[in-house]
Amino acid sequence: MTVSRRSILRSAAAVVPAMAIGGALPGVASGATRAAQWQVFPITANSSSWYRFSRISFAPDGSAKALGTDNYLADGPLGPIEQDPLVWSFNGTGWSGAGFAEDTRPLNGITVTNAADAWAVGEKWDAAQRFDVPQLLRWNGAAWTNSMTGAESFARPSQVSGTGSDVWVVGSALESYAIPAVLRRNGSSWAPVRLPSTLGTAALLTVHVMTANDVWVAGSVGTGAARRSLVMRWNGSSWTVLPAPFGTAVGQVTSLLIRGGQCWAGGSAANRSAVAVWNGSAWSARNPASSSVSEVTQLAAYGSTEVWVAGASLALQRWNGSAWSGAEGPQAAPLVVGALATGPDGALWIAGSKETSSSTSYFFAKLPATA
Repeated sequence: MTVSRRSILRSAAAVVPAMAIGGALPGVASGATRAAQWQVFPITANSSSWYRFSRISFAPDGSAKALGTDNYLADGPLGPIEQDPLVWSFNGTGWSGAGFAEDTRPLNGITVTNAADAWAVGEKWDAAQRFDVPQLLRWNGAAWTNSMTGAESFARPSQVSGTGSDVWVVGSALESYAIPAVLRRNGSSWAPVRLPSTLGTAALLTVHVMTANDVWVAGSVGTGAARRSLVMRWNGSSWTVLPAPFGTAVGQVTSLLIRGGQCWAGGSAANRSAVAVWNGSAWSARNPASSSVSEVTQLAAYGSTEVWVAGASLALQRWNGSAWSGAEGPQAAPLVVGALATGPDGALWIAGSKETSSSTSYFFAKLPATA
């Protein structure tokens, strides 16, 4: 896959050393206060661009990639806003970014299995057919290629997750965007995974692969006022459809976190941010504070008890085991946090921006693992 001219101009930061800032975080240590501090990796954007981040994915070996978009005015100050996908790579000490071909739409999801193997999913404009076609892109350590063999019946990929050679993609089928579809990589090509016959109209929005025999998929079922949140679990041979995490409220699940035998589901219910926790038999509401229309799009674990959330119109917050509170980020609020992730060493990572009336700065930031 070729790299666009904009990719070269906007690959922005070469590897940037981290800067340690801030003080100890309140409430994250018992007894004596810890000296854990954020380490910030600044990103320099082209003067005509503004970035947004959507995902960070870590492999067990510590390699990582982050997904975002480069937004810019295509034809001068009065031109339309264009969006190119950007993928940032972490080499252990810093982040560097690169883009894709001109005809690639913003991508939806990314997963990294090791330093030389990653997957990204989305769509691109097909000029000959004059409509968007799906893309299942694979990184081989040197370049991205479109790997659609076996996925010809897939229409719109929403998200991807994988571990080792087991990679799953969720989205919709070619027949209709209202028909859910799941693909699984068998090592050389994609194969469809049969869904429960009772599922009906559904939107599959996210997937989390724990092992080959433990896969979680989430989104929504139904349409309009009948749309309800959805979480399903694959055990290696069959699906279990769990009760709706957000009950009878109109809503959807857009993020999942599996930790300590529990499933955390984040999304929206009745146009408000929503979080629920599954303990194996029932859901318990853990809704973060929100005073406006919002949605949880990111969940990440930190330490033995904490869960952090971010999302659309939702300030960074953390659960300390009993309650939510505003989370102290790497810079003073307000921050736009586009992506959250937990590294294999237990560190918490975020990607986002600090916006003022006169300027915007972009960064990755790391909160080292608790002792």
